[in-house]
Order: sequence, then structure tokens, then C-alpha cells
Amino acid sequence: MQKQFKLAFVINYLLKIQTYKFILILYGFSVLLGAITTFLPEQEMAEPTTSESILLEILLAVFLAPVVETLLFQLFIIEVVRKIIKRPKKNICLALLLSSTAFALSHTYSLSYFAITFWGGFILALAYYLGRYRRENGFIIVLIIHSMYNLSVVLYNQIFYPA
Repeated sequence: MQKQFKLAFVINYLLKIQTYKFILILYGFSVLLGAITTFLPEQEMAEPTTSESILLEILLAVFLAPVVETLLFQLFIIEVVRKIIKRPKKNICLALLLSSTAFALSHTYSLSYFAITFWGGFILALAYYLGRYRRENGFIIVLIIHSMYNLSVVLYNQIFYPA
């Protein structure tokens, strides 16, 4: 009962605060989760970027990937689940689970990375769902959070792993 009360308190707080605070808090959770990946064994995921390809990396990671992933993994999956299961209390759990799993399956560099991106996907799915509940554009909110996070990763990689 105590956990349920604390969770309800957090959700109610997120529903009532201003939009920019809502975005910054969920972005902050994403960054904290992303910080865990710095302790994971390094995976060879891509070639180091050159100064010529940094603009392409920013274009892909900060603009294109968040749009495509938000359309597929949050908007599409959550809206389909909402249409099929009409009861909000039942569809939110399934929608968050399916959205998070699909997001993680698209980031399968390693098992540990899969687990981290599952929770990252959960944060984005929750942001979408709560954004809709707040009567705001959940797609835009998730797009902003995801783009900010990916920009942080690109900048981090450029500072700590220069080509």
C-alpha cells in the first residue's frame, strides 16, 4: 500500500507541474539511466565519427531517430493498445510494456544495453502516456526528451571519445 501511495504521488505531481518541468524531470531520469551505461563493458557499436560526419551524426541521432522511434515505439504502439483495450487502467500497463520492449529490441547491442534501453523506453512511453493525459501533445513531449537525450550522448561521445 505504501509503494502504491508513493507512485500515485509521483504520477500526480508529474500531471500537475508545468510542461517544461515535466520534460526536464523525465529527461533527468533518462540521463541518470544513461549514466549507468558508462559502467557497462564497452561495445564496438560504430566507427568513430570524423569532423565531416559529426553533422550527419547530429542529424540522424538528434532529429531523424527520435522522430522515427517516437512514431513507431510510442505513438503507434500506445495508440493501437488504447484502441484495442478501452479500459485505461488495463491498457496503460500493456502499452508501457509493449512500447518499452519494442524500443529495447531496436537497441540490442548487448543484453545489459537491452535492459537499460528497456527502462529508457519505459520513461519515453510514460512521458507519451502522461503527456496525452495532461492534454498536451505526447508525441512532441517524447520527441523533445528523446532529442535532448540523444544530443547529450552525441556531445558526451565527442568530448570523451574524440575521433
